[in-house]
Amino acid sequence: MPSHYFNNYNSKYQEQRLVEDLIVESIHIQGFDGYYIPNTNVGDRDILFGEDPLKTFTDHFQMDMYLSSSDDYMGEQEFFSKFGLEIRNQVKIIISKRVFSERFPLNAQTRPLEGDLVYVPFLNGTGELFEVKFVDQNKDFATLGRSVPYFYELSLEKFKYSNELIATGNEEIDGILADHAYYITLNTGAGTGSYIPSEYVYQSPDGTSSNATAMAIVQFWTPKSNSLMISNISGDFLDNNIVIGASSNAQYIVVNYDPLANPSIKEVYDNQYISTKANGNADTTETNAFGKI
Repeated sequence: MPSHYFNNYNSKYQEQRLVEDLIVESIHIQGFDGYYIPNTNVGDRDILFGEDPLKTFTDHFQMDMYLSSSDDYMGEQEFFSKFGLEIRNQVKIIISKRVFSERFPLNAQTRPLEGDLVYVPFLNGTGELFEVKFVDQNKDFATLGRSVPYFYELSLEKFKYSNELIATGNEEIDGILADHAYYITLNTGAGTGSYIPSEYVYQSPDGTSSNATAMAIVQFWTPKSNSLMISNISGDFLDNNIVIGASSNAQYIVVNYDPLANPSIKEVYDNQYISTKANGNADTTETNAFGKI
């Protein structure tokens, strides 16, 4: 029969505190240091569909994490669907509630949220970004009658980059943006100053950011060749217009830019080649819109 010397259902007593201490210590000893990266654009979160029009990740918080799925990837893994090959490898990690509350500002959110990111530093040698798909708050199943969970188990799926803004200030995390983002190179001419990586640049008819017609984020600036590599592009950058750095106030005029012939993306998407081949095999006139005459 249960012991009458321990009150398991009142948080004022030390038994619950002891259990939580053991959980926190176990995660600290057996786990690893990962980074929790919240979506800071929560004001535009789509409540109906659970998606954000443009997710923004500008903060990161180091936390003790425990990899609970250590044998293999979980989830649906690799399978063929009507859209082709899909890879849905899942990883499960555990974060203690105490550590999350201590490291994360409580005025922002009180628990991990679906749609946030987690950076696991040791997967594939350099680290991987994962997206939180589900947060299990009942994994400990009301241990000792607690009213709140001692820990959260997060189901993670490899993050599929889709033009989100990632600027956390951590080189390892932000480097993923440089590896996977679509970015272009603007060939510039006369100007002054030096653009700063990760700053906003824009074109505007009156020189103010409030009336910007095109905006982007600087990835690389090469002064010797006057080439400006930008990503997260909004609007169209025009020739013979000045590109202004929001932080550096650098100003250079765009000499030439062809979005098809000049993509500087690491994955090879040869837009110019595709366009040329398409023009040779398709007639877009009214008489035969879908074939070559």
